[in-house]
Amino acid sequence: MERLHLTLRTLLLLCVVYNVYTYNITDEDQLHKDLFTNYNNELRAGNDRDFPLNVSMTFYLMAIKEFVEATSKFSVNSVFIITWRDERLSWNPAMYQNIQKTMVSQNKIWLPTMVTSNPFEEAQGLGSDLVKVFLYNDGSCVWVIMQSFEVICDANVKYYPFDKQFCSIRFGTYSFDSNWLNITFPNSDINLIYYEENGLWEIEDTLAFSTVDRGAAEIIFGIYLKRRSTYYIASLLVPMTFVAVLQSFVFLLPNESGERIGFSVTMLLASVVFLTLIQEKLPESSEPSVSILGYLLLGYISLGGVVTLVVIISSNLYIETKPVPKWLQHLCCERQTDTDGSELYSIKDVPPAQREDGFKEQCELCWKKIGMKFDRFCFVMSIILYVVQVIIFIAIVRD
Repeated sequence: MERLHLTLRTLLLLCVVYNVYTYNITDEDQLHKDLFTNYNNELRAGNDRDFPLNVSMTFYLMAIKEFVEATSKFSVNSVFIITWRDERLSWNPAMYQNIQKTMVSQNKIWLPTMVTSNPFEEAQGLGSDLVKVFLYNDGSCVWVIMQSFEVICDANVKYYPFDKQFCSIRFGTYSFDSNWLNITFPNSDINLIYYEENGLWEIEDTLAFSTVDRGAAEIIFGIYLKRRSTYYIASLLVPMTFVAVLQSFVFLLPNESGERIGFSVTMLLASVVFLTLIQEKLPESSEPSVSILGYLLLGYISLGGVVTLVVIISSNLYIETKPVPKWLQHLCCERQTDTDGSELYSIKDVPPAQREDGFKEQCELCWKKIGMKFDRFCFVMSIILYVVQVIIFIAIVRD
């Protein structure tokens, strides 16, 4: 008997559930006809015209498509969920086979229209003809929009490639002032639950808020970005520094090889190529600041130019034939003793007839010795200067 009662209760429950969801297309069609009879989508929703309509917005960031610093172009894929209540679109479910919700095209009802206020090219509004709006029996409207946006984001490349950026997507309700619409946000940030990580940018924080500008509400969705610098270190910063430091080793090349000038000029041109690559990636403007990496590369090129000039001077020392000045003789000429015991400091102080062969050969090679010592000094100094530039750069970008 108990089993029979349990079976009957189960069947009754199934019948109730079945009856709840047994409306057909005719019922829904009749609902649409009744809802939109004498409905004017030009009139703002909300029965009480003395108070603004509450509109709730949630912004879901799906992906960052690109961020081009040179042109200040920032584009994203996103999803908006906007909800409000329009009492004109409410109905009694019992009169329509318990229909709880339905969908209509967005052009059939009133919408809280918004347009981008910082577009990259043309201003665009929310939604499209393919988008549907969910209507619920209490008059609630849920507008789900999946859309791409391209906006202007001025990049601050001072610390490139270790820079951080703030980009915002702004919307203005220019058709309605703040007395007509009250924009609210369930959360004070952007929802990242469906976000796909970007290979070049990492999101540190987000924000969402609205302000009133000249009577119209402006909705701002901000994104704090941090550049993933590993790629730039491996493909730009390290090779650029290696090429610059390699130029110092020109002082270790034998002068007899005849390749010193060619090697120095080649390394200098390689640094110029890196400068060209950096300029292609960065904005052309000087505001708000110029990249410190540009200054570093400028220092590399300037020092490379000085190295090239010094190499030319050093090469001339090896082929110099003039007598060595007294203030340079201590670099190469050892003191020699004459037959009478007196010291000889310079070859030009000794009569030709009294010059010994060993002393003569030593002073003939004096310019070469001076050139070799000069090269070693320049090599050490150039390495030190390159290291100092790198240390200063690292100290600034980590500040």
